[in-house]
Amino acid sequence: MKASHQPLYLFLLILSWQFSIGCGRLPSLTTCRGSVNVHIGSFDSAETGGRAAVRRLSQEIHRCREAEEYNIVWKWPGGEQERGWRALKYMRKETTSGNIGCEYDPGSGTGELYWVDDSTVDRVAAEGGALSDFAKYQKKK
Repeated sequence: MKASHQPLYLFLLILSWQFSIGCGRLPSLTTCRGSVNVHIGSFDSAETGGRAAVRRLSQEIHRCREAEEYNIVWKWPGGEQERGWRALKYMRKETTSGNIGCEYDPGSGTGELYWVDDSTVDRVAAEGGALSDFAKYQKKK
């Protein structure tokens, strides 16, 4: 009896090893603390990419609820003076709210900031909105 269980045990062990290598970290070991950084690709304009970034931010907030900072980065053709990179940055100051703004070159610092909460991000994403649409929902500090 023991001999017949050994091949099955070995097979399951190899299968779990293959799964962990093929998928990186196991889902139970994935951490969302700290910063979430996502590159969403290239877009034909900064505005189109910005709208896609708001939708992706909404998804990331639900996927990684405990993160303190979210950076959603995209590329667009840009102009003569611009590199063509943007980042939507959401920095939580409380459990479910914080500042949201756009970096015109990731890592350079944000321009205008809006104080919003997670539900506002969901609302603007559902509307297909962009960064400027957060102004009408901005919370008072």
